[in-house]
Amino acid sequence: MKGFSLVEILVAVAVLLASFVSVLTAFQVAARHGRGTLEQVQGAALAEEGIEAITAIRDTGWSNFASLAVGSEYYLNFDGTKWVTTATPQMIDGVFRRTFVLNDVYRRNSDKDIVMSTSTDAKAVDAGARKVTVRVSWATTTPQAGERVMETYLMNLFE
Repeated sequence: MKGFSLVEILVAVAVLLASFVSVLTAFQVAARHGRGTLEQVQGAALAEEGIEAITAIRDTGWSNFASLAVGSEYYLNFDGTKWVTTATPQMIDGVFRRTFVLNDVYRRNSDKDIVMSTSTDAKAVDAGARKVTVRVSWATTTPQAGERVMETYLMNLFE
């Protein structure tokens, strides 16, 4: 027998088509996860930048920083020369939303260690410190969409 029969050609085409679809699906999944990883890295970088921006605001003077309401949600905006806070929602690259909240810091009266506000120990608010929580969130179609949260404590170092 010379040549290929119609059945052999159809089987070969089906095998090639199945292989091609499998490779395309693998590339699509890899691209989606790669995008999700990029967003995770960008979210972490924006959260870290938020901490640094709030530190820069604190460094301009504690009164600028301490005048912000405790427990309120704020946004950060770079006006070209310095970081400023605003209550107006700010989107970054049309994808990311970065907010921050300041909270009181409580210190145990006996040893001045930081304690939770719910602690039963005798405690007092430290007027020279604030807990800062920066939250970066995003919503996309990738499976890793979500948010990054970073917290730190800032103290009144200059007054």
